[in-house]
Amino acid sequence: MRRWPAIVCICACSYYAISALTLPFANAIWVGELAPLAFIQLPKAITKSLAHDTLMSVVNALGMSQGSFSPDYLATHNWAMGVMMAAPALLLVSVFMLVRRVSHRGTLIAMVLIFASIDAIVTFWFDNAFHLKLFNASYL
Repeated sequence: MRRWPAIVCICACSYYAISALTLPFANAIWVGELAPLAFIQLPKAITKSLAHDTLMSVVNALGMSQGSFSPDYLATHNWAMGVMMAAPALLLVSVFMLVRRVSHRGTLIAMVLIFASIDAIVTFWFDNAFHLKLFNASYL
């Protein structure tokens, strides 16, 4: 019996839970010029930056660009947010599906998808409702 899938699942679910619980308070606590709770969102922000840059390249390559960066950026923002939230969870679920002899595979997959969905709902809500735009920067 392999234990690493359960450990990976617990780590991923813990990250999603901590991310969802701390995101609404990311702008409430400041240490000098830093918002420490915002650091928890850094992996998602980097993933979104990668997805957004890729989507911007695809828009340009397909000839769908508006001719200016700003409208293209705004048009691809929600798509990049979706990729940011879905890609890590789907990658983890794919690994669980491909690895043989994973005990409680269905439970692990359900846990990851539930926690990722809760984090996605909170993240989309936060991005649309608040002025602290954690997911609008480019980290590349």
